[in-house]
Amino acid sequence: MVRRVKQIFGVSLLILYFPVIMSVIAAGKSDVVCGQIDAEICDSIDNRFVTEEDIKAMVLEKYPQVLGRSLKLLDAEKMETFLKKHPAIKNCEVFFTYDGSLQVMVHQRGPIVRVFDGRKSYYLDEQGERMPVFKNYTAHIPVVNGNYSKLKNRQDLFLLANYIFQNSFWKAQIEQIYIDSKGEFILIPRVGDHRIIFGDLSRMEIKFRNLKALYSNGWEAREWNLYKAVNLKYNGQVVCTKGN
Repeated sequence: MVRRVKQIFGVSLLILYFPVIMSVIAAGKSDVVCGQIDAEICDSIDNRFVTEEDIKAMVLEKYPQVLGRSLKLLDAEKMETFLKKHPAIKNCEVFFTYDGSLQVMVHQRGPIVRVFDGRKSYYLDEQGERMPVFKNYTAHIPVVNGNYSKLKNRQDLFLLANYIFQNSFWKAQIEQIYIDSKGEFILIPRVGDHRIIFGDLSRMEIKFRNLKALYSNGWEAREWNLYKAVNLKYNGQVVCTKGN
């Protein structure tokens, strides 16, 4: 019973003092001005489409009076909304510290493949959305070229590219996705002097499983450059063709 009373008393004190604490914090914030901008690119190891300096410059260009201004006059949510409009930014968080620092934490969009469609070039990100190419940085991901207009379902390209991207082995091995005149896929590996005739996306996981088995158990190291084509289109078998 005594323990129960102590718990109730403690909760009551917390409820009473919470508004007081918040008012003190708010009062302290009203006296603080923004003295600096600190930006962090949370996934800079993976991509460098924007830098910390880029973010600072964007904030200062949009809000030139931010430095030296009282924190109570600055709107962090509006800043977040503005920064999220940048085509390389997936998400960001803006907040102020009580020493007057404006903190910006940015997460970039993640491209999984770069498409060359005629004279156009762009990325597809992890959601299958188009993403522009930036001059200051090029992502090291597979490229897509060939007869892009022949694809019967463009969602198939995203499904194939995403499967490759999500698998560490295929992400390291496949460097190009070529679309042939029938709208089917040919994969070009980083290691080995051969083409992988993939076809359409029917039995996609089985095709990759069979190809992995060929790499792991079928070929010896010296044979990787002996074959010019590996055909996965036939059900239940992998057909390898040697070069002349």
